Amino acid sequence: IAQFICVLAFRVRELSTHRGHFQAPSLTNNNTFTSLRADNNSRGEGEKSRRPLRKGRWRPSESHLTAAGAEPLFSLSWLPFSYETTRKSLSINVVKCVDAQDLPSIDCGWACASNAEKIQLRQMKLSLRSELKMIEDVNLHNKYPDVYSDLRLLRFLRKSKDRDVKSAAESYRSFLQWRKENEVDNIRKLIEDCSGAFTPTSARLQTVATHFPTNFDYLVQETDEMNDGDKSVGKPAILNLGGFDTKCITKKILSSNSDIVLEDFLNYWIFLYESIHLRLYQQSIQFGQMAFLDEVCDLSGLSLRQFSPSFVSKVMSPWLKMTQAYYPETTRRIYILHPPAIIKVAWKLVTPLLSQGTIDKIRFVRKFDGSANDFVESLSWID
Repeated sequence: IAQFICVLAFRVRELSTHRGHFQAPSLTNNNTFTSLRADNNSRGEGEKSRRPLRKGRWRPSESHLTAAGAEPLFSLSWLPFSYETTRKSLSINVVKCVDAQDLPSIDCGWACASNAEKIQLRQMKLSLRSELKMIEDVNLHNKYPDVYSDLRLLRFLRKSKDRDVKSAAESYRSFLQWRKENEVDNIRKLIEDCSGAFTPTSARLQTVATHFPTNFDYLVQETDEMNDGDKSVGKPAILNLGGFDTKCITKKILSSNSDIVLEDFLNYWIFLYESIHLRLYQQSIQFGQMAFLDEVCDLSGLSLRQFSPSFVSKVMSPWLKMTQAYYPETTRRIYILHPPAIIKVAWKLVTPLLSQGTIDKIRFVRKFDGSANDFVESLSWID
């Protein structure tokens, strides 16, 4: 609102000080400013061409503004040259409107929830045109479509609840920069080497995997075995959080003579998320709607010793920040099985590191005595 008022005040001031040194924009009605010109030309030669107000400065009257309309008043095309300097001093970001027909096309309109979201995605592509041009020049969009397609852009757009195009574009730029700095495409290539499975071939990543038991077997099942309901959700992945050996992995990472460093730990989870998004991309294309992942987190055996200050600050914090920043809109639901008595304390340690969107996806399952596998096979997770 403050920026709007500043722009309004400034443009009225420009009208008053730059006596006619502007050219009206080309509009549907080319005679929009006819009343302004006619009003001035109708006066005799002896009369002043403009109405003197306050030291001879002319300001548009109500009739002038009514005749001209709001569109030319707020158009960027006829402002005097001095506007650029004033705009910088006011620190106002003005985005020039672009007709929908001039926006870039998208290849995932079928995944958009509405026409408005389609327009926002196209606006996002327009903001990222230089970055997307670089991706096309090296053919990454064809090599790794699960990473560089419009469908991934849509996930970043949905990361913001208010669908803020500018914020989404900045997040995607950070995502591209992060991938470049950490050579994430090389990790993505490892998935091709292991035929899309969730078991890395790298010895260092395998070492990290031994400390974090997971089960992606249900996720890699044939898609025709999926539930007959919502095709946007495949069978869940299982994370045995109670079996996570956080003490040992933290000791190795912080040790000066260890063969495992924090980069290896993060690379392992990058490998898993790259594998997940490849699977989600394939399912999205097959069923014609954006696919998401459900997670079942089994807390059996969880203890506070797994949440040491060193693990939380040195390992878990960069891990969660990375996954939430660079892999948005991956999960639909996160089911918590067998929550122990210490869950309230553990919850207080973890929630400050989670976004509100992630917290909203969490569901505690308190009335189920079976295993995580039983929970998945019972289809109790479908809602």
